[in-house]
Amino acid sequence: MKKLKKYLPYLYCLLTSFLILALTSKNSFLYGFNDWVDANAFFTVGKSLFNGLVPYRDIFEQKGPFLYLIYGFGYLISKDTFYGVFIIEVLIFSIGLYFLYKTLKLFISSRSSFIILPFFTALLTTSPAFTHGGSAEELSIAFFFITLYYFFKHFKVSPLTKKEMLLNGILAGLVLLIKYTLLGFYFGFTLALFIDYLLAKDYKKAIIYPLLILLGMFIPLGITLIYFGINHGIKDFIDVYFITNITAYQGAKMSLAAKFWSLLKGFLESLKSNGLMLPIILALPLLIFTLPLSKRAKILFIVMFFFTILGTYFGLKFYKYYLLFILFFSSVTYLGLFRFLDKPLVSLPNKVATLFIAGTFLICLFISYRGANYKELIGTKKQDYFQYQFAEILKTKENPTIVNIGYLDSGIYTASGLLPSTYFFEKQNISYEYFPDNLDAFKSYIANRTTSYILYYTKKNSEELQASEPLLYTNYQLIASADSKFENSNYKAYLFEVKES
Repeated sequence: MKKLKKYLPYLYCLLTSFLILALTSKNSFLYGFNDWVDANAFFTVGKSLFNGLVPYRDIFEQKGPFLYLIYGFGYLISKDTFYGVFIIEVLIFSIGLYFLYKTLKLFISSRSSFIILPFFTALLTTSPAFTHGGSAEELSIAFFFITLYYFFKHFKVSPLTKKEMLLNGILAGLVLLIKYTLLGFYFGFTLALFIDYLLAKDYKKAIIYPLLILLGMFIPLGITLIYFGINHGIKDFIDVYFITNITAYQGAKMSLAAKFWSLLKGFLESLKSNGLMLPIILALPLLIFTLPLSKRAKILFIVMFFFTILGTYFGLKFYKYYLLFILFFSSVTYLGLFRFLDKPLVSLPNKVATLFIAGTFLICLFISYRGANYKELIGTKKQDYFQYQFAEILKTKENPTIVNIGYLDSGIYTASGLLPSTYFFEKQNISYEYFPDNLDAFKSYIANRTTSYILYYTKKNSEELQASEPLLYTNYQLIASADSKFENSNYKAYLFEVKES
């Protein structure tokens, strides 16, 4: 019983993650396929990584290499489904929940914490920001909650040690290699501690501790640079992941004040689209002041929150899944709410408290099922998706090659198990004005009959497609087509085979 009690928080976090994500993430075994284009792009690059291709040098995609590594490990578990990714997703989420539990325990009992964990998970994963499952934001949850725990530990228990600062620097480095715009959180964390030591007149730590964060960040970054150096890909890594991401998405030039106003407006609109999350997030600045912390700690927490928003939206892009990383802060809101219910819960007899927690857990499972973004797809089979139907056609051919044109990665590489044979394997969300290379490459692939097959994923019907791409119909023949519904929009998938020259 003592051992069970010791490991109960770990097991509870694992069970919470597994059951709720099984209902809400399209990576899970309850769904036939995760047709989210982003997840398929990550999977394609992760698969390529473990088959000898070097990201950015041999294949073009714009997220960080550690994200591809995560998906690559998922590929090693399951070659043509997302079930392997789901296992890793659950483990990462479980670690995040465990450190959230440790944070909650600084203020409230285990009983209240066991209620908050599934409640937070259910509301987070049923929000529109969660989208399909497996986003860069979601897979950063463990790093976020580990650092959040150390933030509160610093102000409530004891100042952070040098080793703990170095650890958080390593976590920041991993986030840098997943999606560097999420570093706003770590900038806010570092700035908060810097200000705290300045106000405490501990100037030595005010200088050394931020440097330890930078040193920690360089450890995973240094390992990454060694990998790209060995594979002659450092320049490609820097050009694609940093320079192209920064320059290719630039919009109209505006003043800093105008940019800040646009950021604030876009952020509030993103909150509005998340319904229930709107009042929860807006209540955050108020509820943090109810916690037994110093006034300085509370203000610095708001500083950290502000820089997280600033980093996430500084590029003035407002995809709905961007908000997920911000919504992690809602856990503190629940803490502020449940702290007032903690004493009544602690006073309950053990059996009554256990039944109460179990009942709450079941309610959260019901919320997860009813609120899942794509619950209508639960129970679908692989064969229900055109990706696997087209994959069966490709499997009848010897050494087929294919390129996905028209849209982001539709999943044909995942379903067929094929590797991209072209540098550009999907259409990026980048304006032709700022980055013509992508579409120009597709034109050359069609003109030169570069691949034996083309998967064209588009909203155009066949007549519209033929009018816009006459050379495609000259060099390739249409052998299969299918209707597809993705994110409540209707698409057409066309499979073309190269004509004999």
